[in-house]
Amino acid sequence: MSVDAFFFADDLFGVWRGVASAQQVWVLAPPFGEEEKSARRTLTDIALAFQKRGESSLLFSFRGCGDSKGDFARVSLIDWRADLTNAIAEAKRRAPEAEIGLLGVRLGASLCLQVATAQNDVTELVLIEPLLSGRSFLSQQMMRQKIRAQMTGEASAEQQTATEWEDLDGWPLGPKMKSELQALDLMKQSFEVRARTRIFQVGPKTEVAPPLRALSEKLAASAEAIVMPPFWNLLDYSDAASLLRALSS
Repeated sequence: MSVDAFFFADDLFGVWRGVASAQQVWVLAPPFGEEEKSARRTLTDIALAFQKRGESSLLFSFRGCGDSKGDFARVSLIDWRADLTNAIAEAKRRAPEAEIGLLGVRLGASLCLQVATAQNDVTELVLIEPLLSGRSFLSQQMMRQKIRAQMTGEASAEQQTATEWEDLDGWPLGPKMKSELQALDLMKQSFEVRARTRIFQVGPKTEVAPPLRALSEKLAASAEAIVMPPFWNLLDYSDAASLLRALSS
């Protein structure tokens, strides 16, 4: 077994956990912004679980996020889909005989679904709480920011000095990224995914919510509710045992 932290495709930072003669290699796509920080520990736990069962993985950050290079305010979803494609190419380079799996969380899951449509050799696709609507996500984030501003006495988004970028929970949201997120709607897109696809809902509910159930039917995928805190929203560590058990099935 080997662990390698490195840059690839010039700008992207990744952590490779390799297993000799692995038959499966996973590319792990995180959410973005503050959600990536909170999700990092759980994604690392997932990578370690894969390693224990003899599978390799590449956990990376999109450009402008984490330790990857780039200006967050100027990147786009087009850039991030290209980053994911580059991560797949790097995984293939390191494990040319292995089958490719994609696992994404939140926006990372949405991008995995989009990229898997164009990647004929992706055999496994795991979507953890994919963002179905970028517009709804932005509205939720702006509402949270407004409530926090009211509670702390900070200037709200509407009161801040007008600039080219908007403040998204401390991250500069550029006009191109905002436009692309507003247009993101997985239920309105067409997908031809050949990979075995699994969707996981994470939260307190034991039944999969109708929107994710609808996506699973659209993709002919399985859908499962995992009862655990939404780890991408937590500052503290969240025990991922229930999710890890589901992933091993």
